[in-house]
Amino acid sequence: MAEKRKISSVNPVIEKTLKAVLKMIFKRLFNLKLDMPREVVELEPPYVLLPVHQGFWDPFLAGSYLKDPVYYITSDAVFRGKLFGFLLKFLGAIPKTKSQSDLDALKNIFEMKDSGRSIGIFPEGQRTWNGTTLPLIKSTSKLVRMLKLPVVTVVFKGGYFSHPRWGTSTRKGELRVEYKLLFKGDEVGSMKVDDIHNAMTEALAHDEIEYQKKIRMVWKTGRLAENMEQILFVCPSCGSFDGFTSRGDNFKCTSCNNEWHVDKFQDISAVEGETKFDNIRDWDLWQIKQMQARIDEFFETEQTVFHIKSVEFQTGYKTEKPKVLGKGSLSLTTGHMILKDSDGAELKKIPVTDITGINVQNRNILDFYYDGTLFIIQDNGNHLNSYMFWKAVDDLQRRKYQMNLPD
Repeated sequence: MAEKRKISSVNPVIEKTLKAVLKMIFKRLFNLKLDMPREVVELEPPYVLLPVHQGFWDPFLAGSYLKDPVYYITSDAVFRGKLFGFLLKFLGAIPKTKSQSDLDALKNIFEMKDSGRSIGIFPEGQRTWNGTTLPLIKSTSKLVRMLKLPVVTVVFKGGYFSHPRWGTSTRKGELRVEYKLLFKGDEVGSMKVDDIHNAMTEALAHDEIEYQKKIRMVWKTGRLAENMEQILFVCPSCGSFDGFTSRGDNFKCTSCNNEWHVDKFQDISAVEGETKFDNIRDWDLWQIKQMQARIDEFFETEQTVFHIKSVEFQTGYKTEKPKVLGKGSLSLTTGHMILKDSDGAELKKIPVTDITGINVQNRNILDFYYDGTLFIIQDNGNHLNSYMFWKAVDDLQRRKYQMNLPD
């Protein structure tokens, strides 16, 4: 079992140097515009920073323009990655096991407060897939009440299309970073948790699709549709769950070969004929309903809901370096997650109700805990739609098995 990770102080010289470099990079990559009121500029630590989570660079975009370091509560998986692990080592982070209770992280948070350090939390718990702010985790509101610190919110407008979760490259248009002092401090200790939660929800609400429809920003890149198969998994033309392939600005269904185009405004249109959806958000909301109908149809049977070949299985624990378990196929029924090797032999048959902490890292790495072990499933060929598997397991656990899951 991994030892408790100690949180060390940020070296101020290294921190200021990295921030200066990152700000130059962000200006060039994103055409960044900053909206930071004086009360945020002059705010002294400790305080709580609450950004929405749209893009890969969000922790650094939110923190690099503040004069003091912010220690982010960060998923264990980030420390297994080379780039983020390196940057956060020098800019500050508090590791936490995603989607699970973590007492070590909670102790570290209060140690940060007591030592006068600011704390960064992404209250959605993960990056948005379709550009709309996700429901905020209720336990974050409880934590804010307990900390009794000033709260600063950050909304990225243009952040989703600058680097969508499913995409492989950054797109240059305009990215506005808007800060707001939501609470001044002690007053949160006397507020009801629901009132804190509602205020946070209102302050962080953002719909990138509606925002883009309003401003009509032109996005400059030649690969606007690449890796669209990492978010979309149901074809509106034929109803197939077989997925899509993408190249450049186009993507098509692997079953019926119908093809769609993404233009410079991020609008979706059919290459031939009409299309049911002109944006990712509406397509995603529709496909989730189709997935739920499929789960209802197959529930309490051993029929395969989803299946993917040629994936790699790894095991580990928290921030430890994972070990390769093998390669093979992944199947999901309404009762089990089934891992088989390349010869078809069963490696693991995991009850859906025993899976904990399931989530997607980056865009296509599925990980979860079972019996105290971290399982990591990935496919370097980008054929695995981890989002689909995660949404299916989450729906089964919440809606069908009515499990009392943590926030």
